[in-house]
Amino acid sequence: MANYLDISGKSSEAGQGRLPKLRGQIAPTSTLTSDTTLYDYNSGTTYFCDGSSAIDITLPTVKAGLNFKFIATDITADIDIIQASSTEDFIGFILDGAGTKDSAVSGDTKIIFDTSGGSSAGDFVSLSCDGTNWYVEGACSSAADVVFG
Repeated sequence: MANYLDISGKSSEAGQGRLPKLRGQIAPTSTLTSDTTLYDYNSGTTYFCDGSSAIDITLPTVKAGLNFKFIATDITADIDIIQASSTEDFIGFILDGAGTKDSAVSGDTKIIFDTSGGSSAGDFVSLSCDGTNWYVEGACSSAADVVFG
């Protein structure tokens, strides 16, 4: 049999010499356990936030196309997602399990996974940037778990 690469769409884990699926994507992920400053080259990453101690996550300066997702895995202490500049705006909302939404207002400079609100593992926020503002969508288990501040 000839030596060739199998490009039949099978996973790279099916055996050596096989190419990964040509469909689909494995998104980059990272776990955060301490204060972190993000850069534009981190765009597209999903961050699992271990809030067993307080974490401040500083976003990069706005740039069209930047996008991040943050998922809480432990909320023993607050997790704050902070804008690089107070001139930026969050636009959007975070929906809770009861269907209530917390909407961003001008002047909000951070998003807080709040222990006093009772944040839970699985609460999440996704951010997309148009070059001027951060557009937010998120969900949490109950009211005041994830709030703008």
